[in-house]
Amino acid sequence: MILGITGGICTGKSVATDVIRAFGVRVIDCDEISHYLSGYVPEIIQQIRAALGSGVFQPAGALNRRAVADVILGDPRQRQRLEAILHPPIGRMVDANVAFARGASQDLVVSAPLLIEAGLQNRVDHLWVISSTHAHQLERLSARSGIDTTTAEKWIAAQMPMEQKEKLADTVLTNNGTLAEFRQLVAKEWCQLVEQV
Repeated sequence: MILGITGGICTGKSVATDVIRAFGVRVIDCDEISHYLSGYVPEIIQQIRAALGSGVFQPAGALNRRAVADVILGDPRQRQRLEAILHPPIGRMVDANVAFARGASQDLVVSAPLLIEAGLQNRVDHLWVISSTHAHQLERLSARSGIDTTTAEKWIAAQMPMEQKEKLADTVLTNNGTLAEFRQLVAKEWCQLVEQV
């Protein structure tokens, strides 16, 4: 079973993947791959510097992710440039892991905030969209990132609308309650999914 997990910002994707990891399932987190590529692969770092400018880097050379967010939120063309740099190598990494999992008859989770936008949904057997109310997203994002409501609204608005993602899902998991309730829901849905295979 190759399960894709996506959803809006601060809806609970990381919690969902943590729950499934606890079952011993391998997880490919595309956010982690993106951070690795943009932080440790010189060729990618050079491409980002050429596309977005030196202003998105700290003086010591590390990528300033808050500065990147400000740039791509203010200019959709810059966002497209960044995605054109990162999505192909992320896709290759996903493909390699999916091929390995299928060859070994292993379960695998592919988690990505932009899984649909990057065209990765056709690599998975089943797609979960983690959803929550706009108010819950705002509250969690402001608390997690220490940003004001206006900035949080911009970050949410920059993503594909939740309703659109939900229409493409095989299963929608709603995360509007407690953390414990959501963890229980994820565990239950995962167990039901693997029993069906």
